[in-house]
Amino acid sequence: MIVASLTAGGFALAVGPGASGAPGTAPAPDFSLTVSPARLVIQPGRIGDPQRFRVVNGGRSPVDIVVTRASFTADADGNVIYDQDAPHSAAGWLHVSPTAFRLGPGERRRVTVRVDPPAEPENGEHRAALLFTAPAGPGTGNIRLNRAIGTPVYVTVPGPVDTSVRVGGLRASDFAISGPVEFGATVENVGTVRRDFFGREGLKVEVNGREIPFPDFTVLRGTSRDVTVRWTDPPLMCVCHAKVSVTGSDGTSSRSATVVVFPLHLFVMLLSVSGAFYLLALWARRRCQARLLGIVREARDPD
Repeated sequence: MIVASLTAGGFALAVGPGASGAPGTAPAPDFSLTVSPARLVIQPGRIGDPQRFRVVNGGRSPVDIVVTRASFTADADGNVIYDQDAPHSAAGWLHVSPTAFRLGPGERRRVTVRVDPPAEPENGEHRAALLFTAPAGPGTGNIRLNRAIGTPVYVTVPGPVDTSVRVGGLRASDFAISGPVEFGATVENVGTVRRDFFGREGLKVEVNGREIPFPDFTVLRGTSRDVTVRWTDPPLMCVCHAKVSVTGSDGTSSRSATVVVFPLHLFVMLLSVSGAFYLLALWARRRCQARLLGIVREARDPD
């Protein structure tokens, strides 16, 4: 199993497949750590319930684990940025037990998380990350890396929820000679909870009666995401009208763009071939005329 990870602040990615004892499979690596669930979403009615993560050592060596809390946000490309001053943080609300433990090869451990929000928290969703870190052991090298898996935790407090989002723009080339045609969109979250654009609820660009889905992505509260998709099979020629729409608490936000697809290279090739045929026909005509003139002259002057 591959676990989605958040890494930053000096932590290196440490994700690997679980060990398998089936015949013919590759042996387990020295280090393999998995944490599930990959992310935790806590709804208002579940804030008082203890939440649990499962940590599994799928490697061949024992590993020491330290669990810490961190505030985070994300940039326009979706990269996670750990920042202790990140807005809408729930890092101070989380209480983790245990915070440090050792796992032998093949062992697993449950880690319990309890949420204790302040008496009057701001409405909407708050977030934090739990970092499951395997500190670098002693060694003789000059460089040692901590290995870590990050799991986001989203906590929505009781109260009104605003799911408003806006499309900041739809980008596309004005002219293309063929596919693929790339579309780019900026989605801004102006509500109070994150927005997941997954599967059937994903973002799509409507063009020429078709829907082209963007890859799955999440827009955190108070952030924007830039996403792109390629239209791999546009028609040979068209004036294509594209549109992207998103719907939230404040209604629907849309942006549109127009792309002209014209096979200029084929047109140039057709002109070249037509020109070649024209020159060939002209040459054949002149040659035929010359032969006819020769025959006429011979007929007039047989001697």
